[in-house]
Amino acid sequence: MKTTTTLISLILVVMISACSQITTGSGEIVTQEMDFTGFDKLDVSQGFNVEVNQGDDFSVIIRVDDNLVEFLQVEKVGDTLKIGLEGDRIYTTSNLRAEVTMPSLTGLEASGGSDVTVSGTGEDITVDASGGSDADLASFSVVNANVVASGGSDVTINASGTLNVDASGGSQVYYLGSPTMGQIETSGGSDVDPR
Repeated sequence: MKTTTTLISLILVVMISACSQITTGSGEIVTQEMDFTGFDKLDVSQGFNVEVNQGDDFSVIIRVDDNLVEFLQVEKVGDTLKIGLEGDRIYTTSNLRAEVTMPSLTGLEASGGSDVTVSGTGEDITVDASGGSDADLASFSVVNANVVASGGSDVTINASGTLNVDASGGSQVYYLGSPTMGQIETSGGSDVDPR
């Protein structure tokens, strides 16, 4: 049985490697300023490190390795700004950074080991972190918050109203202040704790 499992694992690794190209960051960082406006939600993927600041105007600045520019996928879909890379490749030793300024943030999705830090104030927000991502909203005070964290992700939230949480797969949700605890669901070694 052990031999069969090992053989299947080896075959899967070979198949994934054959289907995905590996791209290593060059180490030469370039900056791109993007002209996007009219969004109040963010969707960050592929291990991007994003700093979000509240401001009157919109600004999107991307800093990546020069050989990754052709694989950048930054687009606005409805009221959501998506930041990531083409998904059919494996990226190693990559510098993936973004600075986003926006008037308001009502929704944040972080996946694929992304790291997002937000500062400012807001009303209600929905946060979804998955795949080992980190969403730090300690400096972003809101009224009500709905948080979903999965796959070993960490979320820090600063809510004064009602906090609803669904945490699974070894994820951790920290909260500041004294929010009213709404629907709290945890599984797979996940926790919801004050910070």
